[in-house]
Amino acid sequence: MDPSVEMYDSALLGILQHVGEIKPFIEVVFSFLLRRTDFFRIMKDKESKMGFPPGVAKQLVMDTVTRYEQIAKSLMERSYETKMATGEVPPRAVETVEVETVDNNTKNTSSDTKNTSSDSTTQDLPEQKTTQPEVKQENTKPKSTPYESGLPKVTSQKSDCYNGAVRDNYSWSQTFTDVDITIPVPKQVKAKDVQIDIGRKHLKVSLKPGVVQKEAEVLIDGDLTYDIRREESMWSLVPGVGLQINLEKNLEKMWLSVIEGEEEIQRDNIDPTRHLHEMDEDAQAGWRQAMFDFEQKKAGKPTSKELETHNVLEKAWDAEGSPFKGTPFDPAKLNIST
Repeated sequence: MDPSVEMYDSALLGILQHVGEIKPFIEVVFSFLLRRTDFFRIMKDKESKMGFPPGVAKQLVMDTVTRYEQIAKSLMERSYETKMATGEVPPRAVETVEVETVDNNTKNTSSDTKNTSSDSTTQDLPEQKTTQPEVKQENTKPKSTPYESGLPKVTSQKSDCYNGAVRDNYSWSQTFTDVDITIPVPKQVKAKDVQIDIGRKHLKVSLKPGVVQKEAEVLIDGDLTYDIRREESMWSLVPGVGLQINLEKNLEKMWLSVIEGEEEIQRDNIDPTRHLHEMDEDAQAGWRQAMFDFEQKKAGKPTSKELETHNVLEKAWDAEGSPFKGTPFDPAKLNIST
């Protein structure tokens, strides 16, 4: 979870206090996405530069909900462990055991009756088996991670490895402009216990001596696949999540791995969608102008180019030497193509 999102809390809290409930608050958010962005616009072909392919916008919302459900679950687990350590709540049961009892009436007949049977009859009878209580234990073996089960694959189901992968001790995701790395660390680790060196082409992450073990524990140490902008990269320690490192890419291209020499992700599975916030200022301005012109045309109003031409003509209307000087501006008298 990116800590920088907290900077919008005041504005969002003001909206929430105004509408009073969560449902209308969510309506406000999606209404904004509909009216002011291309979030709900469907790309008709690969050449389209606005909108998303069918189903992608919905998947983005579901991915975000899934991610924050996992974060909430982690925070609740941590809170429970804290209360359990202080004795506020009882510890969890380690395993669940189900026992099927056997009715005494179903026991075998007495040995005296069995002894009266002849040898030949005994051979014809089917072998009797003693019924034992059935014990079922909950499987406590941890499930294998995507990394343990084979080659790391690109996935859009979890935001912490979107267009990235899960490694032995960290996971990473990426967009065209940056790489996000998440490293789980023990809950007792504090920011002062971490040593992170971010270089233009190298990354080293370690825990200082005495935090977990006597010697310094190196979590990541290797050359990056491509150069980054060191000054614009940063890291933070998020409770319940771990270390989060954001690397600003020097070139806008997709990486196949974070550290040189690691297994590469599958190129064909990378989502090439480019979102508005990843575009430079000129591209965003062009998109906003296109959206403005679209809404203006839809409402039967002049586009930005027509408004610009209108302003130029209005200034020239009353300029020195103009035949219209001193008269009210009337664009209907002009026949100029925009």
